[in-house]
Amino acid sequence: MNVGWVIDAGLFDHYRDQLIADIRAQGHEVQLINDPKAGYSWDDEGCSYREVFPKNACAVVHGDIEIVSRISRERRWKPGVFANFENFACSSYYCHFGEHLLNNDYIMLPFGELRRCREFLFDTLGCDDKIFIRPDSPLKLFTGQIASTSTFDADLELMGFYDVPANAVVVVSSPKSIVAEWRFVIADQAIVASSEYIDSEKFAPKAAKDPKALELAEIIALSAYQPERVWVADICRTDQGAYRLLEIGVFNCADLYACDTAAIVKAVSEVALDTWRQQV
Repeated sequence: MNVGWVIDAGLFDHYRDQLIADIRAQGHEVQLINDPKAGYSWDDEGCSYREVFPKNACAVVHGDIEIVSRISRERRWKPGVFANFENFACSSYYCHFGEHLLNNDYIMLPFGELRRCREFLFDTLGCDDKIFIRPDSPLKLFTGQIASTSTFDADLELMGFYDVPANAVVVVSSPKSIVAEWRFVIADQAIVASSEYIDSEKFAPKAAKDPKALELAEIIALSAYQPERVWVADICRTDQGAYRLLEIGVFNCADLYACDTAAIVKAVSEVALDTWRQQV
């Protein structure tokens, strides 16, 4: 039996064609979907993605966070996505990977409390009058960034540009300097593909391998905490030469950079079929 792959036609230009070719080469079916035109939504006639495969079909989606969230809620296909978003919140996984985390000196609090707790946060976690703030949620309510004492109000205003709720939990930690980053794709506790995407602090996707990054990724992949059967883990190297877990993420909306897409299609399709057989 083959697996249906649903690919966002407007994303992942740097590997989308190769991914499609690998899906077809392995005997699976692929359907491309496009975002609705301006003024329309996914629910408007002619904009629906729901008809590309039958209900309850074995299918896997690779697209942006909006479509992945929709598929996760609707559960139209099996598995559709590997996206139990709650499991990817910092508040869910930090306690399992604390000793390996980059931001292992952290405080969690509501976004609306940042201004009131300003002095406490800088006194506790500040370095050179700076702290790092990121959302707890994997839905990327805002991009994690450095805030400084001199521009704190403007920094908060920028973070709240997309109407971040006052009760949304954020993670605050000391600022870190990162020189390299790798993404690892994990399926059933095994590393199936990887790619470096930051080198010397510059965006540079490539298939380069680093033994120490792989070693830590394997520890993370084999841990007791498994947020999903398929997921991604980002490993970084600091300017001090330490290898740390930067974050984990949902596979279906993760950029695969220069990963081996053939290996990913094989592993993810096998997990998808196994999941489908267990649920039908």
